[in-house]
Amino acid sequence: MKNFKINRYQLILAFCLVVFNSCQDNSDPELLFDDVPTVRIEKSISELKTALQDSENGWKTTYFTDDSELGGFTFLFDFISDSEVIMDSDFGTPDVTVTSLYDITLGSTIKLTFTSKNVIHELSDSNNYPDDDLRGQGYKGSFEFLYFKTVGEEIFFKSNRDRDIIISFSKASKEDWTSLTTQNRSMLETNIPIDPLKSVFRNLTLESGGNTTLYSFSFNEARRYATVTAISKDAAKTDLSFGLAPTPTGFVVSPAIEIDNVTLDEFIYSVDNDEFVAEVDGVKMTLNYADELSFLLPFYDFGNESRGNNNMRLYRTNLPNSDLSSENFINFYKEWEAHFTATQSGRTVTRVYLYNLDTSDNSFVQVRYLSSGNTYSLNFGFTYTVTEDATGNKIYKLTETIPVNTTRRAGVLPLLEFLFRDSGFYVQKMVDFNANQNTLGLIPVDDTTMLAQWYDF
Repeated sequence: MKNFKINRYQLILAFCLVVFNSCQDNSDPELLFDDVPTVRIEKSISELKTALQDSENGWKTTYFTDDSELGGFTFLFDFISDSEVIMDSDFGTPDVTVTSLYDITLGSTIKLTFTSKNVIHELSDSNNYPDDDLRGQGYKGSFEFLYFKTVGEEIFFKSNRDRDIIISFSKASKEDWTSLTTQNRSMLETNIPIDPLKSVFRNLTLESGGNTTLYSFSFNEARRYATVTAISKDAAKTDLSFGLAPTPTGFVVSPAIEIDNVTLDEFIYSVDNDEFVAEVDGVKMTLNYADELSFLLPFYDFGNESRGNNNMRLYRTNLPNSDLSSENFINFYKEWEAHFTATQSGRTVTRVYLYNLDTSDNSFVQVRYLSSGNTYSLNFGFTYTVTEDATGNKIYKLTETIPVNTTRRAGVLPLLEFLFRDSGFYVQKMVDFNANQNTLGLIPVDDTTMLAQWYDF
């Protein structure tokens, strides 16, 4: 045992001497790195600055800040020196005549920071928000980007606000600076939102493996976000909602749509067909208008709802600021209000009701109006019949019983012609007004641009 201990100590001493001598020897020609850490970092920062400035026409990126509730925003950057940058964007209020500052520094990693105010900061301003639900959060953007990697001619960063978000910078072209952001804005404002002169039924159709699935499509332009919900009852996926970023030729989506092992992320706009199409390996999605219904609307049992609310009030006469009526109907309604006032010596419409929808012979339209500070009512009796189209949607036709020959009839006539039209109405259940009242839309069968929103009571 004694000899073993002596040998062990001798071995330890010898090992320490070898290590000490190695640490003193700086002549090893095979160092792991050519430079000390500080030099390597400065070199990497310099290389990134050089790369950003070397692109003749700058860089472009589409930045999805939070694709669970917001879409994507395209930016152009021209890094004209080690500290100056010019920007353009399809978001906010860009000004390409303004030069702002940027810097590349070391934080937890190499960081690109836009240090003076420009359009990128509008995306991160908590006081600049698309709607009240995002008050204090803004568009959830960042003006600090953490360098991640370079692959070919693309530079990848992570958002400093949310490091799960990767942003790719690709080289821009001269044409991008003259047209990209304006074309994006045009696509966003003109083709992606519902055209008020076209049908309120705009659907996303999925074709895959011989099956067709229909989805309703609702687009929030301020958020650049699409809410997509299955209409077909046998849909494998009931929710395909996504953030959307306009492009000069259509739009891209995030998260990408995964269907039957195929990824769809880009929709191309067809001017001739007025539709957006994404197609990969036999899986096709089409966003278009539907003038004739080939799907079932969410059902509302007109006059027989289980909660027993058999009277209806036109939503616009109560809460116009949150009215989901179509733009065409809202315009019609405003024109009718003006017509009533002009033909009725300055009197103004205040409310519109449909009463007693659970009866077969005592239903009536009531129009209330204001005259010299007092409220008056006009009643117009009607009956209604219910038929069904080939798809199974109910069609409700209202027919005036005995025309009321009041002196006010000329003022009400445009509304009566709307309600007592020969085609009848589709009735669509909408998001509930509250826990006790249903909200619904009446859509003329012969003019699907005219959705009028009501709630029952």
